[in-house]
Amino acid sequence: MTTEPFEAAWHRWERARVHMIEAVGVWNDFIADHDAFDFSLDGDGTGVYVLRVLQHRQVPSDLALALGEWLYNLRSCLDYVVWATASYVAGQVPPPNEGVLQYPIYDEESAWKKNQYRLKGLHPHHREMLLTMQPFNSDPDANYLGWINRLARIDRHRTLVTGAARIAQLDPVLQVPDKAETNLEWGERTVVDGHADVLRVTVRPYRPGMDVRVNPRVGIDPEIEEWSRSPFWARWPFDDRLKMIQVFVAGEIATYEYDCTGGGRKPDMVTEGFRAESDARRGPVSRLARNRRPVEWEPARPAKRSTRERFEGVDFPSHGAGPKDAAAPRTGQSSDNGWTRSQRRLCHWPCRCAC
Repeated sequence: MTTEPFEAAWHRWERARVHMIEAVGVWNDFIADHDAFDFSLDGDGTGVYVLRVLQHRQVPSDLALALGEWLYNLRSCLDYVVWATASYVAGQVPPPNEGVLQYPIYDEESAWKKNQYRLKGLHPHHREMLLTMQPFNSDPDANYLGWINRLARIDRHRTLVTGAARIAQLDPVLQVPDKAETNLEWGERTVVDGHADVLRVTVRPYRPGMDVRVNPRVGIDPEIEEWSRSPFWARWPFDDRLKMIQVFVAGEIATYEYDCTGGGRKPDMVTEGFRAESDARRGPVSRLARNRRPVEWEPARPAKRSTRERFEGVDFPSHGAGPKDAAAPRTGQSSDNGWTRSQRRLCHWPCRCAC
């Protein structure tokens, strides 16, 4: 257990970034052969045409797995922030009542009020800071915390988030006969059930057999289908969204770390005004005490008699070691499940081994 508790939040943040990069690799492999998507322009015989994006292969489930791990680590970061802050308030690791501590993210004020007991280990100004960040105190759709929480809950408690494809760039060029006029209606941007109707074109005047063609000029990005329903976030390219949320979470860690310690990994992410407020109210920062549990001794029982050989460690470790190997001290031994077990016998003077 670390006595620098904000380090755990940064480790989770770094792990989230690893999974973000992993998701990029899964998507790039998926589209590398250029056969996952195709396009069609279908007319109904009246001068109305629909530009459709067709998906021939499902997005690999590994994309959803990587994005789910990304969400899990970011949500854990936030919980770690509250735990670390409570540790500094109490001056000990772990903090009191650590089992109820949680970073609050609520869409409704009633849920915030109902769960105030989860924040008793924090200073009043910490609770005010958390209150300001709540989705119910802003546009719930635009609030990044709200979406981290919603998507992480889906992945953690229900099923994988739905890896999908989204039309990130759409700049079609139409070829129509001279003197024909076109009206455009923009449609779906997320590919669902194998297709997306992205554009409807009406050509007037229309004549049967009219030659109408299109260069779709489409760019397709990965997507989380549930997230694509957000009017605010759907405007941003998927890669930009992930990077923005990584930055937002880093800012949250940096803010509470500076408030508690006067420093941290990324103090430059904290505004000068907030640093001045924190410095003014913060007392001396002392090293956190580690609160160890008392040892729980088992009931006493008589010891068994042994032998000189066992005292000298001749038969230890016994698993997988022959008589020749058993005479040398060991620092580790592979078990049947592949893990290495640390095993070592004490050496006595005179000892010339490299243990």
